[in-house]
Amino acid sequence: MLTVAITAPVGAASIGTAGLMDALNKADNSWALQAGATAPRLFDVCLVGLHGSGDNPLPVPCRDGVLLQPCTAASNLPTPDLVVIPGLDDDLDDSFVRNRGWVRWIAAWHRAGAVVASSCTGAFLAAEAGLLDGRPATTHWMFADLLHRRYPKVVLAADQMIVDTGDIISSGGATAFLTLVLYLVERFGGHQRANLAAKVLLADGHRSSQLPYVAFSADRSHGDQLIHRIQQHIDGRLDLPLRTGELAAHFALSTRTLGRRFQAATGRGPQAYLQHARVQQAKRLLETTDDPIDQIRLRVGYHDPAAFRRAFHNATGLTPSDYRRRYGLPNHQTHTA
Repeated sequence: MLTVAITAPVGAASIGTAGLMDALNKADNSWALQAGATAPRLFDVCLVGLHGSGDNPLPVPCRDGVLLQPCTAASNLPTPDLVVIPGLDDDLDDSFVRNRGWVRWIAAWHRAGAVVASSCTGAFLAAEAGLLDGRPATTHWMFADLLHRRYPKVVLAADQMIVDTGDIISSGGATAFLTLVLYLVERFGGHQRANLAAKVLLADGHRSSQLPYVAFSADRSHGDQLIHRIQQHIDGRLDLPLRTGELAAHFALSTRTLGRRFQAATGRGPQAYLQHARVQQAKRLLETTDDPIDQIRLRVGYHDPAAFRRAFHNATGLTPSDYRRRYGLPNHQTHTA
């Protein structure tokens, strides 16, 4: 049986922490119900608090007044087989400061042989501990750019739901903890256990990509006001051709300066931003209208149906028709693929 320590972050949403604990235990319980009461458990799960001593850990305050009671304090925990780091709060900077004390414990447990798995923005604590340097890792897509800026040695794989490098596992968004749980069950307990857990939890454990869930990017989080104006200019003309030279001349820049400033501010060049903006607008129209897909394609500047399908699939992992079926209005009519 694997000993599993779930770190309990202060001030985060309780679902990301309690959900991991409950789902891991539920996976074990469902296996016992099918295989018989004598079937060995896979996980021995313990919620660990940062504060307190001995067997008297302090309750952990979560967001919205919820309190979680750990079973032990970090200072009293022998090295577990597996450490699972839940996501932090959406106010990431403040939440990171409040939970930075976990870093030394995470690093120490890893040095002593523990496998470390992070959920969502728990990756920031793993990165601060130095565990992700030179390794591929993922986090919630909303915070991927920030993770890359703070920890440039991390090989960011932000489109992936799960990244496993052996002793380090990282996963995407907070409520995707079920995907992480099912992955851990399969890795440590086998495919049959994981399939049963997926059925009991009514969860899809086969989502490999975060791309369909990306609603916006951090392209607007920069402070370059000129680039903000250029982005607005592009966003209002998605149906028109965009030539970088004409765009640069319109804003009294050289093509080289435009490319350099745009890349520095947004992490992508003007043409790449245009394609990104076109796909984001197409997603919004597919979600909120019943307009024919060919009409949407033209409104976002794609005259070649194959080029539109290719760009959309590369960005989301789905075809436009599949995306509409999954996220569009109820009872809509899909007019064309």
